[in-house]
Amino acid sequence: MVEAINSFIELHAGSAWLLPALFVFFAVDGVVPPLPSEGVLIGLAAVGASTGTPHWLALFAAAAAGAWVGDNLAYVLGRHAGLDRLLERTAPGRRALAWARGHLDRRGAVIVVVGRWVPVGRAAVNLTAGAAHYPQRRFALFSFVSGVTWAAWSVGVGSLAGHWVQDNPLLAALIGVGIALVVAFVIERVTRLLPGRSAPAAAEVPPPHVKIR
Repeated sequence: MVEAINSFIELHAGSAWLLPALFVFFAVDGVVPPLPSEGVLIGLAAVGASTGTPHWLALFAAAAAGAWVGDNLAYVLGRHAGLDRLLERTAPGRRALAWARGHLDRRGAVIVVVGRWVPVGRAAVNLTAGAAHYPQRRFALFSFVSGVTWAAWSVGVGSLAGHWVQDNPLLAALIGVGIALVVAFVIERVTRLLPGRSAPAAAEVPPPHVKIR
């Protein structure tokens, strides 16, 4: 699969339709994971660094915009597709939803921003945030930060040392998560100072796998 992706990248890197297709690809990746979005982006950035096409700034814009749209599509699906009503039909579902609401209220920035780096976890976080009715404006802001961080990191890696990092995916992922954590903690501290932030729940609600006595 990796060889097929590399061949596709080398063949179509200069195509006029590439950037619009990438936008759609990254948007779909937010709803139907896992797609090899990071590998495609790093590979294209590496090709662009050596050939000049595609330009790194255009790649960054397409990736960040597509990631933001995909995350928010998943949020809207979670909020309006009846997932919350489905969960509330059972006691474990109600506990899971309450647990998610409590943690999102406390650590929303960290959960949303870092969730972008977990292929399947990203969609799960976004769907759950919608089902839990996490404030949409706050989610949109945090998902914007996560998309920009992810796109900047991936394009930067591809532009500076794409081929080397592609041979070390674990190292790339670890550094990327570290960057996301730093950004998320900073955003979390800033949002705690903003007016209108809802107070955290009075008591921690245990996760659904913990038995209530």
